[in-house]
Amino acid sequence: MLTAVAGVLAGAVVLAAPALAADDPARPDSRVTHGPSCRPGGVVVEVTAGTVAYVVVLATTRAPGGEDSAELQPGQVAVLRTADVAWGETVDSRLEYTALDGSGTAYVDELDGFVFTRPAEEDCAAIAPPTGAAEVPPVGAVPPSASPPSPAPPGTPQPEAAPPADGAPAPDVAPLPVPDPVPPASPAEGGDSPGSAVVASASRVAAGDPVTLTGSGFAPGEVVTVQVADGGVLTSVAAGPDGEVEATVVVPDAAAGTTTLELVGRDSAVTAAVELRVASAATPVDPDPLPVPLVAAGLALVVTATALVLSAGGRRRPEPAEPAWPTWSAGPTGSA
Repeated sequence: MLTAVAGVLAGAVVLAAPALAADDPARPDSRVTHGPSCRPGGVVVEVTAGTVAYVVVLATTRAPGGEDSAELQPGQVAVLRTADVAWGETVDSRLEYTALDGSGTAYVDELDGFVFTRPAEEDCAAIAPPTGAAEVPPVGAVPPSASPPSPAPPGTPQPEAAPPADGAPAPDVAPLPVPDPVPPASPAEGGDSPGSAVVASASRVAAGDPVTLTGSGFAPGEVVTVQVADGGVLTSVAAGPDGEVEATVVVPDAAAGTTTLELVGRDSAVTAAVELRVASAATPVDPDPLPVPLVAAGLALVVTATALVLSAGGRRRPEPAEPAWPTWSAGPTGSA
């Protein structure tokens, strides 16, 4: 039975030889490309027109009026199909030709040798390939349903390799060390982002006064927002090609006291912060204390100047001497 079914399937794809077209190039040429098989479908015929236009009808014994048709101009190709063939049904096909040149030429090609019987359903089921072919996995492969073994915890001794059969010496292979698990790095909490920095033009300002902030470490060209920590946004500027930004903002009066200004990159999320001491608008700003070396130098200068003044005031200018007048001594009275 299987041999017969295989023969039917093989015959389904045999090409039909041209009927009368070999002798007359004006007539169409045809070939059968498919016949009934275990798959759904029917008879399939490919028709190629000659030098004259024809109407071609594919008819069968079950449908003598035709199951498919086409009007072919010279050189055109058409594919004609019958309806599906039932299990075990026999179908005998033929082609009917009628010329369109007014000559009245008409003929029938009986497609001798192409009477098809579709196999029975049980026969097709018997020769159907199995739904799942067994596959042997390669050596060392893990089956899809099996999970890979979990790594041994740190410090677990490795099992010793079994000695080879037949008393052969065991190979000198050291067990592979099991690396200790590396804990994931935790993100930084608060503070400036690595590589970022910001400097203010003054550490003490009055509310309503401008202060200039200079920051670095941002992505080139990204928008950087200047804001009061846990407060509102003051302004936004674009970072330069080197990742540096400069912004001048007015410190709001609500930030009086110790406050923190932040520079936050919109794309990189880089954050840099600086702390300011802000006085209210009605309170004068205390000047920044002078450095100790500068104060000491000023005191030394004052002491030196005072000493010089005192030293100069202690010197007395000498008084001028009285002029010496000439003296004459008087002679005896009456002397010349």
